[in-house]
Amino acid sequence: MKKTLFVIKLLILFISMPVTVSAVSEISLSKIDRPQNAILFIVDGFGSSYFYPEYSPEGLDGSALVKARAGNFSFGARVADIRTGRPVTGIAHSMIVTGFSDAFEETVGYPDATIFDVTREHGFVNLAVMQTGDFINMRNEQDIILYAENNSVEDPLMTIQAEKAPPGIYDVMYEWKMKLPAYMNKTKGVGKYIALNRWGIDSANAVATEMIKKHPSQRFFLTMNIGEIDSGGHNMGDDDYVKLIEALDADFYPIYRTALENNIALFVTADHGMSFATLNARRGGHSSDKYSTKLESVRIPFIILSPNTVTGVIAGEYGQEDIAPTLLSVLDLPSNLQYSDGNAINIKKYASVFVRSDPKYKVSLWNNGQKVSERSDSEVIFSGLPLNSSYTIKATGNGINFEEKVSLDSDKQFNLIKPGRGSSISNRGLIAIILILIVNITGILIIKRIKD
Repeated sequence: MKKTLFVIKLLILFISMPVTVSAVSEISLSKIDRPQNAILFIVDGFGSSYFYPEYSPEGLDGSALVKARAGNFSFGARVADIRTGRPVTGIAHSMIVTGFSDAFEETVGYPDATIFDVTREHGFVNLAVMQTGDFINMRNEQDIILYAENNSVEDPLMTIQAEKAPPGIYDVMYEWKMKLPAYMNKTKGVGKYIALNRWGIDSANAVATEMIKKHPSQRFFLTMNIGEIDSGGHNMGDDDYVKLIEALDADFYPIYRTALENNIALFVTADHGMSFATLNARRGGHSSDKYSTKLESVRIPFIILSPNTVTGVIAGEYGQEDIAPTLLSVLDLPSNLQYSDGNAINIKKYASVFVRSDPKYKVSLWNNGQKVSERSDSEVIFSGLPLNSSYTIKATGNGINFEEKVSLDSDKQFNLIKPGRGSSISNRGLIAIILILIVNITGILIIKRIKD
């Protein structure tokens, strides 16, 4: 009986393994300078009200609070007003990676829900160094992650979870895990929070540098989170909170240089901000009723450095759910996020058209009555198109005759898969379900026999 159960479990494992049958054809219609890799830098509790030049933070009582000097965060494209709808760590991280305004931690574990699903599908390896926001579904989306098992500044405990780590990356993470005590040694007060943040930044920078040196052809997406801006705001007050932001500004510079010099798109954001009752308050907050609606709690930074994006301040009001589709747009990846209701912010220097298609279709791009290009594949990407230009997308074959004119003020996406195709349970999936039922029933019978 045990042997039978073992064989059935092996069959389930085999049947449940993803099968990659799709292929991507990309046609670049002009010379574009696109990033090779990406870093998503999330700072827990990092309110843009405290360092964006446009804003002046206030306490709940209307008192003016001190601002941080953070000149290193003035690079690239800076979105002036972007807000989270839920200033809660786990939920906000979920919104960032799913592009879904009603996301929860559970949503991150759903199929095709996250940016990690899209990057993996397009050949990236997903790496992470996280001090907060590293709940189980977030960890399981990574090929390897160095994360905090606890939320302690006094005695932080880091561990590694690895699935398909590139050679050498586990060793780098383990080396930096062992370096943590040296960073924390003889620190106290605000210095302890600064040291833990610095260690997180240096660790992530070491991982990125190792990938660049040892795996130059492997694209990677590195998620990094530092958590002690938030912890300091909760535990030490508004004056130390500002000191932590200023220390972050200095410690952040090395990873900025790594991104700038190695064709890496760098995205800086936060899960939420921080509010204080008054000037010189000794504790802050963001998620309780009295804090959660304050602009200081919900307004977050979003700063992008990439060779294919514009430079300067982006006006308009945006939501945290817009981060994921914007990130994918910058990487020239389709926003195939199952639950996303966000929209890409127009920061790219050109437009791309993404077409999901049946490989039997001929997908073509037309301009002024002339065919520009044509491909047949599961996914066709036309990139490097001039902004504010007009094109026509056509698809023919296998019973379809599709045509639509598009004005390219931004990226456009089309799904030409017929409704129902690929949405029902596949034969492999059905067999897997049947085998799971067999295992469960067999297990119940075994337990019954044992009891009898």
